[in-house]
Amino acid sequence: MRWYWHAVLVASTVILMALSFAVPSPPTWAAEKKDDKAVLDEVLDILKDKGQITEEKYQELKTRAKKEGAGKILAGFDGLTPYIKSMDGQHRVDFHGRINFDLRAYEDDTRNLDGSDQKTNFLVRRARLSIDATLFKYLNVVVDGDFAGSSATLQWGYIDLKYFPEARLRAGQFKVPFSFEELTSSRFIDFVERSVVNNLAPAFDVGVMLHGSLLGGMLEYGVGVFNGRGQNAAETNDSKDIAGRLLVRPFKLMNLPDLGQLHLAGHFTHGDQDSDQSLRGRTDGKFEFFPRTTTRGDRLRYGFEAVYAYGPFGLYGEYVRSEEERKGLGTGGKDLDDLIGQGWYVAGSVFLTGEEKVHGKAPKVKPANPRTGDFGAVELAARFAQLDFDSSDALLPASHPGLNRVDAFTAGINWYLSPNVRLMVNWTQNWFDNLAATPNTKSPDVSKRSDDTSWEILSRLALWF
Repeated sequence: MRWYWHAVLVASTVILMALSFAVPSPPTWAAEKKDDKAVLDEVLDILKDKGQITEEKYQELKTRAKKEGAGKILAGFDGLTPYIKSMDGQHRVDFHGRINFDLRAYEDDTRNLDGSDQKTNFLVRRARLSIDATLFKYLNVVVDGDFAGSSATLQWGYIDLKYFPEARLRAGQFKVPFSFEELTSSRFIDFVERSVVNNLAPAFDVGVMLHGSLLGGMLEYGVGVFNGRGQNAAETNDSKDIAGRLLVRPFKLMNLPDLGQLHLAGHFTHGDQDSDQSLRGRTDGKFEFFPRTTTRGDRLRYGFEAVYAYGPFGLYGEYVRSEEERKGLGTGGKDLDDLIGQGWYVAGSVFLTGEEKVHGKAPKVKPANPRTGDFGAVELAARFAQLDFDSSDALLPASHPGLNRVDAFTAGINWYLSPNVRLMVNWTQNWFDNLAATPNTKSPDVSKRSDDTSWEILSRLALWF
């Protein structure tokens, strides 16, 4: 790597650290636990329990309090999240946002498959604003947009009816119930980017889903029907994708705290895609080692996961497989063999500063302040992942079947400056099986290519509220 790229990387890291310290600690405003109405209810309950007021007087005062609170609005902060809500607790609107400022650095003289150079660059990976509203206590409405690109993009946009925790109905654009990695918010994933296995997992789609929690959270499920076209994409056929997920916490109801955070889950999607483009393979740094190819027919995806955490330690892994038909795409309309994609990963993390690891949540950490000697929380993470695309028919860009695999090892460090601010640095080493599709591909003669590895460095300063 040229000396100036070293300088860019070091300087960028220093700048990110400086910015991290410049971000103010979360305000000391206490989140409002109870509004005036809730406090009054508690007082009335105490008076009734002690026999100070009759049942009739108790009901009369509650009715009066409800009438007097109607139409009034409270506003405040829950941590860093601003909100407004009605006095009677029937309506509440939370305002959320996040920004991810990234640096991506690549090995010298590497290029993409289209011949363009891989360029070390800064980018705003995400700039999200969202509204999370609860109306009439049981109706949840979420609208979330990303402003990081050249135009705003709708992420979440759905309505959720939640009268019963055992059976909720959701409709709109949201994430398909598939994959622990994908369903974990980018605020709380342990690495700058999700693993290469995530190339096989669906993300946002438009549809309807029944979901819920049973047996005190021991079982969670989601089953839905979706267009199957992905985020903000118009439907192209009458066929729909079906998707399902079942999660089990086998020790949830037992008095076994050491195993309380263990969960196992399985998930699937299936649908007729007609004529479409296949799934693709990209590394953490978004190098595309397997471009999309034409498919026609059904697409089946399925997988399973195991997730565990204890004290400061986290351990988890997934396996995902996809099968995409290619009907009538061969010579003379012959069917080609299915395109098979499969991948797996295992990952682990540990808080060096001793915080408890809870997957899908930020650690409870005292905000960093060098003046008081507080430095937040520091976490180390490592992951090994493998992704392979295979077919008995030759596939571009491979010159031989079975040579479309990448192995990726990622090591990272996460520094939480507060529960809402995190600095991340990842280093990833990739090993490619197909010498015709690596970032070091320079010669048109495959026999002269020998470098099947490359590395990537990704860093992120993330803030959310």
